[in-house]
Amino acid sequence: MNNRTNQIGFSQRVRLEWLETTANLVLAGNNRAAVSEALQELLKDKVSVGGKAERGNREKIITILMKVWHNVPLELAALRTDGLELLKRLPGTDRVAVHWGMVMAVYPFWAAVAGHTGRFLNLQGSAAAAHIQQRIREQYGERETVSRAARRVLRSYIDWGVLGETETKGITAGGCPCALMISNWPPG
Repeated sequence: MNNRTNQIGFSQRVRLEWLETTANLVLAGNNRAAVSEALQELLKDKVSVGGKAERGNREKIITILMKVWHNVPLELAALRTDGLELLKRLPGTDRVAVHWGMVMAVYPFWAAVAGHTGRFLNLQGSAAAAHIQQRIREQYGERETVSRAARRVLRSYIDWGVLGETETKGITAGGCPCALMISNWPPG
């Protein structure tokens, strides 16, 4: 495994519309500084409002967004180009799979959470956040950072509509037909 696959990296709650905006800014030909500035403007009243931290949650989210659609790891540049081409042609409702694939490629932690979530969904029809976090800690280490990142990834799945909340706190179920992305992961 390379260093990227051992890292968490994706430790913030990221909304699908923020990825959409980032991809659209890249598709419009904006350079790194322009994309970053536009994302700062987009998130200024949504994340870390009034915060003065140099590396606050807003900056961490922008780093994630930029790494997915602007400055991807070199080995994923062709995938990013193909993903952007798909986004040009797909209607909005179908674009979630492209964003999902790019996030999963850039941040293997996202894929690991999906894999454990998918196993629980296939076995039980629902997934308890505590059980997913336990499996992730077994894989990435017994650190609060791991549990917190897993919670934020799960919350992102819910925000994206891929998972849905149940009446029982901490229990999720498939939210939309695209939940198959989770329940069928990992393939094989």
